[in-house]
Amino acid sequence: MAASDGTVSGYREVVGSTGRVFRVGERPVDILGFPRAIVILAAWLAMCLAGLLEYTWGALSGSLSSAHHWGTAPTFWLFSFFVIFESFVQIGTGYLRNRGVLPVRWATMLGGLVCGIVAYGITAESTTIWTAYLGYAVLGGIGSGMVYSSAINIVAKWYPERKGWRTGFVNGGWAYGSVPFIIAIGALSTSSGAIPLSVAQVKNFIIVQGIIMTVGIALAGAFMKDPPKNWWPASVDPLNWAKNRRTARDLISNPPALHHYNLRETWYTPQAKWLGIQFALYVGCSLFGVAYYFPFAEAMHLGTVAAVAGVAGFSLTDGIFRPFYGLLSEYIGRRKTMTVAYSGNVVFQLATLAAGFAHQPVLFAVFAVISGGLSGANFPMTAAIVSDYYGENNNAINYGSIYAFKALGGSFAGGLAALIMTGTLYGTATFHWERGFLFGAALGALAAVVVYFLCRQPTLEQMHSAVERAEAATHHHGTAGHRPAAI
Repeated sequence: MAASDGTVSGYREVVGSTGRVFRVGERPVDILGFPRAIVILAAWLAMCLAGLLEYTWGALSGSLSSAHHWGTAPTFWLFSFFVIFESFVQIGTGYLRNRGVLPVRWATMLGGLVCGIVAYGITAESTTIWTAYLGYAVLGGIGSGMVYSSAINIVAKWYPERKGWRTGFVNGGWAYGSVPFIIAIGALSTSSGAIPLSVAQVKNFIIVQGIIMTVGIALAGAFMKDPPKNWWPASVDPLNWAKNRRTARDLISNPPALHHYNLRETWYTPQAKWLGIQFALYVGCSLFGVAYYFPFAEAMHLGTVAAVAGVAGFSLTDGIFRPFYGLLSEYIGRRKTMTVAYSGNVVFQLATLAAGFAHQPVLFAVFAVISGGLSGANFPMTAAIVSDYYGENNNAINYGSIYAFKALGGSFAGGLAALIMTGTLYGTATFHWERGFLFGAALGALAAVVVYFLCRQPTLEQMHSAVERAEAATHHHGTAGHRPAAI
């Protein structure tokens, strides 16, 4: 018998010792009409396509800059502004999703339309850099951010008990979905790699990519739907999950949240700001490789093969290693997994620099690929850890508020890195590559320190404090709005 909310009646609500509610009894197929794994595959496909704007940029930016005489630094600022819009739109998307105004299915489809044929159509026709800012940075960022928010947050909602490697699997598509397109760019390039694509080639490539994105994301969105609030799989006892170590392995290493925190409560815990800070720092480190490995290889005259192999391999391993981090975190925890990956990337990012300066194309490609495998750890692990710490009900907006720090990290990786390497904020200049690589590595090292020492799970006392402060703030704002006017 169908209930009024569209789910199947017959569930029961179980309340834990901290007051957290678990809705148990409904099978995913009763709610969706198909297994929950289908939702995860749909989210993965959407991520594979929406991530093209970010991960093909390093391979396309040189062609656009050269074709339209935009200058190097202005073109890299395009990437920074794309990241800013892609980051901040997730807060609004999560807010509308939580309130039922913009269901995940429609958020995904709308985002695919905006970042696909609309944004890339404008970018393809751009002759001035300001039009490219509107197409690629603003609309591309908004659309892809809507898809990202929709896809990544649905994993924890459907797999609250086993979110580790599944979050990595979905998140990985954001990176390695670009690999066929990067290879295609390389195939169209000149043998020297100096000016990869002509104006006509760039235009046609971008338009085709935009069409593929819009159609594919729309198909994926049709299979995406959120579970009811507080939903918990019936196969796992929400109160005694530790009794079965096989089914509760992820929960043992990463205990479930004590409470479904709302946004205000989340930000009244000290961990929230540090999660955002570590995210921004490591985004700056990892996206430096996305933005600059390809032009660095060209500047070192390593050849198109090495540049494409390194950057395509970077994107491939960036994506395929994300499920591995999720699986590893089921054994050693999210925080330790992040610390290991962050530290490793610092080493191999500097090794990539050394190989380029030594004019060793094979070593450059190998180190870039390894660096890519280490670069993506923060995205699935931060998404999972926010759900671990703050619950699934409000995960879309809670994670969106943390993910917004990517805007700061994107500025580190794009325009600020260009400033450090060239000495100019906006214009064409000589690149001093060692400055940028050292800057990126320093960001990664700081991220490792912050995540290990300052990002532990909120305690019971911190939870009570956050709830009390949030209630007091809500009461204060509510009563302030109803004070009698002064006479």
